[in-house]
Amino acid sequence: MATRNLTMVVDRKHAERSELGFADYPCVFSDKSYVNMYLHHDGYPEWQAVQIANWLHTNGRQDGSAMAAKLVHDMYYDSCYLYDDPMSIDHQYTYIIWSGKKDIWVSCWDNYSSRNVFVLKPEKIISKYMEDMAYTDFANNETRYHENTESVKVNLSHANATKIIDILKNSIND
Repeated sequence: MATRNLTMVVDRKHAERSELGFADYPCVFSDKSYVNMYLHHDGYPEWQAVQIANWLHTNGRQDGSAMAAKLVHDMYYDSCYLYDDPMSIDHQYTYIIWSGKKDIWVSCWDNYSSRNVFVLKPEKIISKYMEDMAYTDFANNETRYHENTESVKVNLSHANATKIIDILKNSIND
């Protein structure tokens, strides 16, 4: 089962105009986001929030437009889509990267329970949610696309080997 998620990049000046600030419901900022990037898998905080935090350590910048473009480049894999409206796709978690100043924050909203999960700086996300998983090494120029491509090759190789073994077994039995 997939944990669908969406990542937005929004200039923090828009949160400053909101009573709830960074913790506000994401749809409030839907027309202010530089990107609405849907990812079909692993959207829970222990994976996607840590991925975003790790990515921000290498790619954090004040310009939200440049940040959004680099985010899509680095996080893209075969089950990634861009939407004009973050509420037009069913997903559990919405992450907002708050750009515009040097101290970047990330918020996480659980759409299924209609609650803010957290508003944290990247280093706090890592200390709170990081587990023993093979996260993308963005600092060494890894991207999600590269990881996905390699895993697909391994899975295809395994599937092909299994088919060959089945053919050989069947030919021996015949």
